Amino acid sequence: MQAWKGGAIRLATGTGFATHEHPIRILVADGASTVSRGEDPAGAAFYDIRDFAAFGRSLYRHMPLPPGASILFESTVAEPEPLLAQVIRDAFSGGVTDRFESVFGRGNPHLLAALAARYGVDEQCILPTTGVCNGVAQVLTGLVAPGDHVLIETPGFDVLSDLARLSGAEVELLPRRGETFAIDPEELRARLRPNTRLVIVTNLHNPSGHCLGEGALKAVAAVAATVGAHVLVDEVYADFAADTGDLPAVRLAPNLISVNSLTKVFGLFSLRCGWIVTTRATARRIANASAGREFGVSKLTHALGALVLETPQAFESHWRGVLDASRPVVERHLAAMRADGLMEGDLPAYGCIAFPKVVGHPDTRRLAETLWRDYEIVTAPGEFFGQAGHMRLGFGVPAATIDKGLSKLHEALFALRRVGSSPAIPSILTR
Repeated sequence: MQAWKGGAIRLATGTGFATHEHPIRILVADGASTVSRGEDPAGAAFYDIRDFAAFGRSLYRHMPLPPGASILFESTVAEPEPLLAQVIRDAFSGGVTDRFESVFGRGNPHLLAALAARYGVDEQCILPTTGVCNGVAQVLTGLVAPGDHVLIETPGFDVLSDLARLSGAEVELLPRRGETFAIDPEELRARLRPNTRLVIVTNLHNPSGHCLGEGALKAVAAVAATVGAHVLVDEVYADFAADTGDLPAVRLAPNLISVNSLTKVFGLFSLRCGWIVTTRATARRIANASAGREFGVSKLTHALGALVLETPQAFESHWRGVLDASRPVVERHLAAMRADGLMEGDLPAYGCIAFPKVVGHPDTRRLAETLWRDYEIVTAPGEFFGQAGHMRLGFGVPAATIDKGLSKLHEALFALRRVGSSPAIPSILTR
């Protein structure tokens, strides 16, 4: 039995928001949510919003949004289209680049060489993948049998849990706690079982953006090793923290596995170029287990990925430039919202995401509905990540875009709090 949760919101159809606009409601049933669109000339349509990934797909199927709408959950650096176009021109304008080689069996040899140099490992330790999710699925195939126990961080990215359940694993959540969403090694120890095969974490943490340093990762690895478990570290945001000098997870302990891609930091999600880095023995085990279902990566996009990683400086300058401009803007807005008692939590030290607590809104899914319906602000409520009362903000976009969106959010939260209380002026309007 489904029950209405919150008010109507609106999304646009592919023919344009202004001409085909329909009320949408979030429904909650047994902990899952669904979006139901009202009747329209084309008939009723329903959108299943079980989780963050499904929400994102549903939203983007309904683009474009109205001109004044603000999206505040983008977690990828803005795509560097001119840089990508230049790589493609250089690769193919005078013929076909010599990086365009067969990937059957092992992957693009130039990409493998670039990654081996980047990670300081042997090429035999690297498996190329079609993005990180494909890499996680391959690790699960190689290391986890149906019925095995897998621990996955919470709050977290729901796709990781979904992939583990699809593998037949028994999934248990491992809480990350405190202001920096740390992992307590003793709590991890208490949750391990003799049949725990894998612990899955993200670093930088998704959704909070906080960094697990080398000491924390080594401690997690050491505890997991007591039952023979591996620790898979999703490092799609890790390059944001490269200046710390911390090594990739795979360099810290033999049971740590790094997975990464060009998607988040480089903004090259169009390439679907990812990789697994582990020990030689574990790489062989994963490759052998996946051989019957994984038939290779894209010859074209991994050739381009090789060219990017061989000379990454322009792409690294791109993301640094984006964040050098946007992070001070976000820090200023978070400080102003904290001063007004609207949010709690600081900006993480690195990256393009944050996960502040929204004061007075324990049901941030309902808040998200209201923000969209009444203010045309699209947010990612904490419920999508397993922690109600928080909101994941993404800001790998131009500074002016995030400035406008966070200004709207500040005013909206202030207005919502003011309902039923004495009028006041938010600090954002008095600076």
